[in-house]
Amino acid sequence: LVGLWTIAVAVAAGNALATQERTTTPTEPVPSSRPLVFNPGFDEDQNGDGVPDGWTTAGRRGVVQTLRIVDDPQRGKVARLECTQFESGFPDSHAMLAQVGQVGLRRGQWYRLRLWAKAERLQTGEVQVAIANRRTWQETGCRDAFTPSSTWELVEIHFQATADLAPEDSRLQIWLSGTGVLYLDDVELQPVDAFRPERLPQVPWVNPRNALPNSSFELGPAGWGSFAPRLSGWGSQLFFRHAFVDDSRSKHGGKSLKVTLDLDAPFVSYFDYFDPRAEVVDCLVVASEGWIPVRPGNRYLLACWAMAEEADTPVLVSVQQADGRRIERRFTVGKEWTQLVFSFTAERESIWIGVGPDLRGTPRRRATLWLDALQLAEQGSTTPAEISYEPRRALEWAVSVRSGASAFGEFIFRAGEISPSIQVDAYNADSSPHVVRGKIWVTDFRDRIIWERTIEETIPPQQVAALTFPDVFQGRRGFYRVHMAEEGSQHYRTLRLALVDPFPADKDSSFGMNHAFGWSELLRIAHVAGIRWWRDWSTQWRLVQKAEADRFDFAIPKVQIDRVLAADGKVVMLLPFPGTPWAVETNMEKIRAEAGANRYLAERLVIAQKPRNPALFARYVEESVKNFWPAVDTIEILNEPLFTSYAVPASYGHTMADYLELLAAAYKAAKSVSPQVRVVGGIAAPPDHRFVREFLQAGGPRWCDVVNLHLYPHRGDPLTYEPLFREHRELLRSTGFDRPIWVTEFGLYADDDPPIKPFRVGDATMTRALRPNELRASADLVKFAAIMRAYGVEKIFYHAGTCGAWNADTAGNIFFEWGGAPRKMFAAQAVLSRMLTPGMQFVRRWNEPAGVVGFEFADPSGHPGVVVLWAQDAPTSISVPDGWQVYDLMGNPIDLRAVPVDEVPIYFVRK
Repeated sequence: LVGLWTIAVAVAAGNALATQERTTTPTEPVPSSRPLVFNPGFDEDQNGDGVPDGWTTAGRRGVVQTLRIVDDPQRGKVARLECTQFESGFPDSHAMLAQVGQVGLRRGQWYRLRLWAKAERLQTGEVQVAIANRRTWQETGCRDAFTPSSTWELVEIHFQATADLAPEDSRLQIWLSGTGVLYLDDVELQPVDAFRPERLPQVPWVNPRNALPNSSFELGPAGWGSFAPRLSGWGSQLFFRHAFVDDSRSKHGGKSLKVTLDLDAPFVSYFDYFDPRAEVVDCLVVASEGWIPVRPGNRYLLACWAMAEEADTPVLVSVQQADGRRIERRFTVGKEWTQLVFSFTAERESIWIGVGPDLRGTPRRRATLWLDALQLAEQGSTTPAEISYEPRRALEWAVSVRSGASAFGEFIFRAGEISPSIQVDAYNADSSPHVVRGKIWVTDFRDRIIWERTIEETIPPQQVAALTFPDVFQGRRGFYRVHMAEEGSQHYRTLRLALVDPFPADKDSSFGMNHAFGWSELLRIAHVAGIRWWRDWSTQWRLVQKAEADRFDFAIPKVQIDRVLAADGKVVMLLPFPGTPWAVETNMEKIRAEAGANRYLAERLVIAQKPRNPALFARYVEESVKNFWPAVDTIEILNEPLFTSYAVPASYGHTMADYLELLAAAYKAAKSVSPQVRVVGGIAAPPDHRFVREFLQAGGPRWCDVVNLHLYPHRGDPLTYEPLFREHRELLRSTGFDRPIWVTEFGLYADDDPPIKPFRVGDATMTRALRPNELRASADLVKFAAIMRAYGVEKIFYHAGTCGAWNADTAGNIFFEWGGAPRKMFAAQAVLSRMLTPGMQFVRRWNEPAGVVGFEFADPSGHPGVVVLWAQDAPTSISVPDGWQVYDLMGNPIDLRAVPVDEVPIYFVRK
């Protein structure tokens, strides 16, 4: 594992599995001959200038900042960095506390950076920290962010150095990207023996004979998912369970799990980025939920009873290790129950297991397999030919939500119709009765308990009993969790669900996503929440015309785009790169130096260059539009030009004139197919970026119908972005081309059930937009939508439509846990999409009573007026004017004359 992980003191989140026990790996400092940080407590000031020795500030001239030693009543002498004026949009736009020429690193060594921090009035809400090579400005492995509060808190950062760094070449830097005051004390950097992130949820051993819950499937598929070992796409891992309970045959108890792979009616994983994929799943394992702690170097036995529809059916038995490779073995089974026994040596500290049909490298087109009585046990001195099955516990139970109709997937239901019921299934494998005792309860989006019951039920020997609780959700909307805890033990389970009003299928939406989900089931669930637009990257010049003499061939993007259209989605066809290898001339020596051994980056840097002849680019645009028009009526020209390395990068000498030349050529080419083609153009950066301003000032909006922006907001108050969007809108209008604005990438993330701690999501840019919990993320999604819509933004595309693997991170898709289980943001988005439809126009900003912020919208076509409203600081209340109805974030009516208002938005809707 190479990367950076941050631990902040106040971070806490629940687990997806009941078992809350966790294993952690302590880190011990490695003895060092000298401190790596000079004057870590900021108490040395030999020249008496009030600035701590060994520390300095850094940042551009337009950033006004001061660094001083101050006395703190709790910690004594500390550093105080204050920024009173900020200038954004440049590489050196920061207020920075830095130590230069002191900190050396050794490649591969783990380090722990500790510091104490507090803050006042941070505009961005976050502080970033890194150790940079100031000679080359290459990454060293240390770069992350933390969010200080108004009280002193300890922050720990563990990282593994990715390069050697001589002390004299180093800069330890801690910085703000906005105004505010930061206090720091006791900055300590030490090498440590090792660091292992904590995999979640943990499934502790309660029985050395079997670590696997519900291992004979008497409780249905609870605790089991699916994994496809072959899938290689960045964002298109298997995301749904493809296994079904069968009560017609079993080896133990009364049920087994049935898995079928049919390559003539295959599961296909799609993804549209760089090398677009349409991969057929030809190996599929039933996989255990959570991470089972094991001892590296110890031997374990994995056993499973299996039978097949046909003789000689290939079966894969797989052990997935934390941060390591899979240990696998292939077997064959026939039409009789056969026990597969696999002995292996653990190499990492935690694992999960999988078993299923494997058609890779075989002529077979179909395989059906039944699985039962799985067992993971510690191995003795020998490997037995057969293992006598034993369940993990004599009494096991699971929680589910059942509905006879109106379900969108397994966890999302139509509000206002048949209320889903809660069901507790308990299985007693013993020969004598057992009693299940515990408590079941339901919490809402604010984690408030809205319903609870005590359970005490006798389960007869070797039977399954079901307890049903109907009408718990009658009349309710939004996000809910069902929890169950067993008395006298640590066994606890929770599941997510949402009850929503689906977005009308015949209406346009204001919301979409960058990259379409790889599975059509998830596209349709996203449509329920009003996420109906999909930004597709597959129509790349290098893929549709591989040589200048070749005819255009759109077979590759057609696969990606057609399946989105078939799911009733709307497509924005992004033409992301300006070049193709045969059409560009570039500095290959510079590309090789920048890309190193990274083949993907090297290829991408080549096609990022401006083509020798823009007329060839125009022809590519024209042919692309012509091929997909009119099913696709919107195109976007280039991704993040100039300021990144995707398209005509400024770092390779390209200028605004280069981009405008290509945009103008593309605009004319698209319009030659039809004047109704909508062209999206712009720099696709935050609204205050200098290239965005240059684009507007240079008259760029003339060559597009929509101006684009991208935003991955910091963790501070969304209102800090309001003046940026206002100024951007005013500058756009001043150009004489008052275009609508689309934010074609917007990221804001959270996961209350993180798969790993410390937790990150995606790359550094995405992690910067990580929120502390899903409620905060849901509130901020709504706030940003209101702010952006008030200043000319018509559509917002979230980043990104990715599907993470089983037992892995899925937070990058924002809205879904594995299997389509909703996050709080999904239920909030379902309401937001219905409130802020495309026709809504900004009317005015509400500023009364004091401390309340509101954005009012109305639709000239007759849609009721809507106000998105929240408290900026302290909670307050507001009287409801006559003729208005109030709804909470989840769409539930609030029938009060004086409505409490806090930081979570509510809606006022004119009757």
